[in-house]
Amino acid sequence: MILVSLFANLLSGNALSAQDKPWLKNYSSYQKYDGVYVVKKIDVACRSYQSFLVDKNGNKLTPAFRDIGEFANGLAEFVPFELNEAKQGLHGFINKQGKIVIPPVYLATDRFYKGQTWVIYPVNKQFGLSYIDTTGKVIYRIPIEYFKNDFLISKSVVDFVCNQDAKEDIIWWKQKEIFLLNWNFSPFIEKEIKESKGIYHFLYKGKYGIVDKNLVLKIPVALDDIDPKYKFSGQGMERVKYGDKYGFINVFTGEMVTPFEFSDTRKPTAGLFWVKKNNKWGCIDKTGKVRIPFLYDEASGFTQEDRSAVAINGKFGHIDKTGKIRTPLKYQFASYFNNGTSMVRINDKYGYIDINDRFIGKSNYDSALPFDRKTTTAERFGLRYELALDGSETFIGFTGVWNAFFIAIGVILFVIANSYFFKRMQSVKKNKPAKKSP
Repeated sequence: MILVSLFANLLSGNALSAQDKPWLKNYSSYQKYDGVYVVKKIDVACRSYQSFLVDKNGNKLTPAFRDIGEFANGLAEFVPFELNEAKQGLHGFINKQGKIVIPPVYLATDRFYKGQTWVIYPVNKQFGLSYIDTTGKVIYRIPIEYFKNDFLISKSVVDFVCNQDAKEDIIWWKQKEIFLLNWNFSPFIEKEIKESKGIYHFLYKGKYGIVDKNLVLKIPVALDDIDPKYKFSGQGMERVKYGDKYGFINVFTGEMVTPFEFSDTRKPTAGLFWVKKNNKWGCIDKTGKVRIPFLYDEASGFTQEDRSAVAINGKFGHIDKTGKIRTPLKYQFASYFNNGTSMVRINDKYGYIDINDRFIGKSNYDSALPFDRKTTTAERFGLRYELALDGSETFIGFTGVWNAFFIAIGVILFVIANSYFFKRMQSVKKNKPAKKSP
């Protein structure tokens, strides 16, 4: 009953307006906004129509436009009759005096909300998206060039509601699913976004997008993977994936820090990220600046000793955070540093060095493990030793080879002994005299 009553009041209000202002009867539809009216005259539905902004006396404040949208924040979207070179409508904004505040240069937009709205426009072979304020100033521009395989003009469809050019959409079809460059969030999602601790990740049809607390879409719905649990992220940057390449975004603003140009990355250590580009490893900092050139075939994270194990052409050594070589690249293998030591292999034998490339203890082990604790184990000639940080060793047993050898010897001795006792018993039986009959 309440809805019926409200609808009846709305109809009676419109009827009264039409009675009070007979000039409204010259138009097919109208909408009132604080003493001004957006009116529309439709000659042929979906084909021939025009809109005006008029004052309370019916005086036209604008020339004829194809359409005028709803007023919000003092501005209304409008679409003039002039088209662009692609025969598409252009969108701008007027105020309630009919003055053009934002020229019609955009392919799509929406009503203002809390002083901002999005706009779409062509950028080379793609459509781009920015957010503007009520003066037309750009608040944020999505770096659409990073998403070169998406939002292509050639694959888009520009559509609008019949008789309402201001209600337009630019859409892309992907496997029978609609994708948009712009997003308008429901009140429920909007509340969730504003209550989130930082940037908000959302998933749509297998693709991720990122929006900030001000409902500004920072990353379009095109990401193939994100890392909100910081498995590969840190230092204020989050790793994201587009296609087969990785890049980084700022976890506080959602803005891109680096392009998608890395084939692999590692979790940051000592403020630096090891990233792989063109099959070589290098380091960037939290601003995306390259700190260590892309030179290395292998690289490990930096440890508290300010060392990272690196390799070029099969030769291992260590560098510090400045990229300076601290251990010459001469080893067949070098592990990360821990507890002041690194396990190395040279001439097919293992040993341990300190941060000054001096061997600690012996360097003739056949196999070894890094010093992940205060002690470790190494093997030489089939004997297993426990090693201390000073290089001293304590025998703790045999390796599997020696154990197998001892087992084999035991089996052989058992067989020999068993054969010996069997033959002895047979001989005793033969030499035993037969019992005489009574």
